[in-house]
Amino acid sequence: MSPRWLLYLLCGVVLFPCQVLAEEGGTRVAVVDLAFIFEKYAMTRDLETAFEERRRRAATEADSRREAMESKRKKLLPLKPDSREFADLEQELTRLQIEFEVWATLQEKSLKEDHKRWLLRIYTNVREVVAKLAVESQIDLVVTYDRLAEDAPDSLALRQQILLQNILYFNDRIDLTQTVLARVNEQYDRDGGAAGLRLSAAPLLEGTAEPDGTVAASGAPGGVGDSRHPMSP
Repeated sequence: MSPRWLLYLLCGVVLFPCQVLAEEGGTRVAVVDLAFIFEKYAMTRDLETAFEERRRRAATEADSRREAMESKRKKLLPLKPDSREFADLEQELTRLQIEFEVWATLQEKSLKEDHKRWLLRIYTNVREVVAKLAVESQIDLVVTYDRLAEDAPDSLALRQQILLQNILYFNDRIDLTQTVLARVNEQYDRDGGAAGLRLSAAPLLEGTAEPDGTVAASGAPGGVGDSRHPMSP
């Protein structure tokens, strides 16, 4: 018997049992819409509200500082440049300008760091729920999928979206999106919801710090940033 026929015979004997094993003990796969979960997660909503409040307070503080500098500039106008009063006032104005620049830099840095920290927290929370659900359901692999946006501005943008699609088809019965969303929101409520959120305050110059050094998140719904991505700075 030739080696080729022997190979065919082995395949005929072995292949069928292998296929049965693949069907019985193969990789179990599920899918989630991660972007949808991020968007509908109650923590995301409350954090967006908190960040909006923080931006509002920073804007109010910035306006107050600009008004103080403008007041100094107006007081300089009637004074003689070689007078002592002019020199003192100009020095005070310079100090205010430097303080404003430092304050604004610290505010921006703190805001970006908070965005990063809380976005990672959201991802970690979702991932832990997905992992627990996968273990409970004996699922080996969970992959994300994106919904194709039909309101793309042009064909080039639509083509880019199409090429970035990770999954072309799946049966709805393996979609865990709603289950994961329900669980992360239940866990968020058990942990205290919006009352448990705190944004770190930017380091402020002496005399301008908040009493408690933090900005508390309110529970009212709201939205900020780029609507395509929750919590974008």
